[in-house]
Amino acid sequence: MQHPQQGKVALDHKRDGGLTPDPDFRQDFREDFRQDLRRRLRLAMRIAARTVQFLGEHGFDGSDLPEGNFAAEKPLAETAMLLHIAGRHASDAGIRHAIDALLGELLPCARSQQMRWDVARYPSVCLQLATPHIILSTFGHPDDAFDTLLAQSWSASARPGHEVVPYRELEIGWLLALWLDDPPGPDFAQVARKTALGNAIDLLNGTREDAYAHTHAVMYFTDFGNWQVRLPRPKEEFLDESAAVLARALVVEDYDLAAEALMAWPLLSSAWSPAAAFGFRVVASLEDKVGFLPAGRSAASQLLRLSGHDKTKCALATSYHTAYVMGMLCAVALKAGMTSPFAIAGRCYPSTLAADLYARIPKAGAHWEQLFEDLAADEQAALVPFLLEVALMQASRRSEAAEMADLLRLAVTHGMANTTLCAQAAEFLARLGVLVGGR
Repeated sequence: MQHPQQGKVALDHKRDGGLTPDPDFRQDFREDFRQDLRRRLRLAMRIAARTVQFLGEHGFDGSDLPEGNFAAEKPLAETAMLLHIAGRHASDAGIRHAIDALLGELLPCARSQQMRWDVARYPSVCLQLATPHIILSTFGHPDDAFDTLLAQSWSASARPGHEVVPYRELEIGWLLALWLDDPPGPDFAQVARKTALGNAIDLLNGTREDAYAHTHAVMYFTDFGNWQVRLPRPKEEFLDESAAVLARALVVEDYDLAAEALMAWPLLSSAWSPAAAFGFRVVASLEDKVGFLPAGRSAASQLLRLSGHDKTKCALATSYHTAYVMGMLCAVALKAGMTSPFAIAGRCYPSTLAADLYARIPKAGAHWEQLFEDLAADEQAALVPFLLEVALMQASRRSEAAEMADLLRLAVTHGMANTTLCAQAAEFLARLGVLVGGR
């Protein structure tokens, strides 16, 4: 793969393989959704090959950007994860070609002297640092010397000295299973009970890190959909919370988090809910409009000050991760038995209810708003639960307790109150009642 021309940002994929914007996302135009998903996966892998070229040796120095600095180990590990999932579809000639190209870029970087030094120096995170090595080994590219070094670090007395949150414990268990080629034991399920797989996060006032823990726990626990697992609680509860995480991400235009939340349905081999199908349309249409899925936060001002390879590195550093997540989403959506993620179908609520809820939501010009307004009436009606969740979260953000109470009454009237978000909203109102009554 050649370097871009001087001054040309290397993310112009509209000329690469005929990937032109496709603004029409009605299901009528998605006769072969699997072909569309494979096309998007190949796009992510082309971006990955370019990312390794530019960021795989030294990482990125972006101290004046929101994303900040990161070492090369970050894009290398994430590239390996993308390969891990894409490898399940290697029977497709186009994907196989993309895998071979990406392997060629990743191999020299994954076991560099710097990577070996880091694994030796930091035993507490040695498995995470060795992610590219572990995954390359599963592709038939072992390295006995690297394995010996990793084993030494894994057995070091300092290795368990760094405390990790539960979902990171799942990541370590997942990597260990891949490295040893041995399924995880009962302790893995015990750890899952401590994560968002066993406990609801705060959907009204939680942090982005809480949402991140929710999306990542299911990735590691299922080996990105490859392992059939039993969740610590009904998967419908977890997916209900995934829908709320998705709604919040679409509202604030955090497309990295939105795509991660969408993975929950195929990872758990579950049919796409209307909200999930709508969310997929949003991220897919945005990808086609821009040429890749943007993170949602722009580094445009920084890009304008740069040129040539510096400009390319900045564009990749601020965009590659979300492009990867979109590729991973498409790869897991290709799982056998999954239906089209573009079809919005479900219970048809009254169209007047959909209109009422949408009118209650303050408009911010987010991409989902335009797409919702362009939907057919029956699709909008199927998205009433999604609109309810958005309206509840927005009312909570504005501290409008009366509006929240009214929305909960609507939820009860129309049989939509049996969700974690509604329960948390009711509990919040009860706490406010105690607060006001105690004055």
